[in-house]
Amino acid sequence: MSPNNNPYTHATNVYGGSVKAATTEQRSLEGQLLIKAAHKLESLKKRYVAGEDVPLLEMEEALSYNRKLWTVFSTEAGNEDHELPQEIKNNIASLAVFIFKRTIELLADPAPQKFNALIEINRNIASGLLKSTATAEKAEEGAKIQEKDSQTTETSAPPATQEKPASGSSTDVQT
Repeated sequence: MSPNNNPYTHATNVYGGSVKAATTEQRSLEGQLLIKAAHKLESLKKRYVAGEDVPLLEMEEALSYNRKLWTVFSTEAGNEDHELPQEIKNNIASLAVFIFKRTIELLADPAPQKFNALIEINRNIASGLLKSTATAEKAEEGAKIQEKDSQTTETSAPPATQEKPASGSSTDVQT
């Protein structure tokens, strides 16, 4: 049975592709959510810089959104079964602790410069997630093209055989 007709190979390829797509989609979603949180925080910061009186409820909503996001990240990083290397898990946990502390500081004293660290952390992590998503998507595209090329070559190329010239033909060299 050729690899192209093997149902197990096909099932494995389909499953593997959906797992890669799910991982890529997850990273993209996480990046987008971090960007959204950064925008909310940036908006608050600009309003404080402009001297606007920002209602506490609005500030709590934006900070709560960001805190919930980082709670999810830190909880996932604490999961022993998570695929990330331990060093990255530790970094995520440390960032989360910092974010939780800074959130409390902002609620106690909403100084505009205190927003900067939260905004920059979110943007930098989002940038990394979205770059890895773009890189993964490009790699996936390249793999699909290579796979199609190899399948086309396998199905369209005639078998390589060498015919031996008939004895006595003009191509025989006599010594």
